[in-house]
Amino acid sequence: MLALALIDLVQCYRLSFPSAETLASTTTQFLAAVVPLSAWGAIWGAVGVLCLAQAFMASDRYAFAAASMLKVGWALAHIGAWAWGVPQAWWSVVIWLVFARVVHVFAKVPERPELAVSPSPTGGAP
Repeated sequence: MLALALIDLVQCYRLSFPSAETLASTTTQFLAAVVPLSAWGAIWGAVGVLCLAQAFMASDRYAFAAASMLKVGWALAHIGAWAWGVPQAWWSVVIWLVFARVVHVFAKVPERPELAVSPSPTGGAP
């Protein structure tokens, strides 16, 4: 969960404070025309904060769901870029869909149950 938080927060920073190289990208220009980069960054940041918070909770299902949906949504945005004629956008579609699937698989792994510790080897009897 911490790795997902890191990825999402770094992507938030990348979109909120894009470099000149990032702004020159045809894909970035397409995505910024659909939704402002600051809004994309806010979405990534919100999911990153949720992942960070739920990394320390007993239940992390909402963070996994949000992280997976975000990656699928990002892939869908790149499908739009690909359909619009942005070169090599299909590659981002493949990467993000595979990443979303990996997140989904990890989300289905059951939590390890806490081991019950008895107070004494006889279960408390003297």
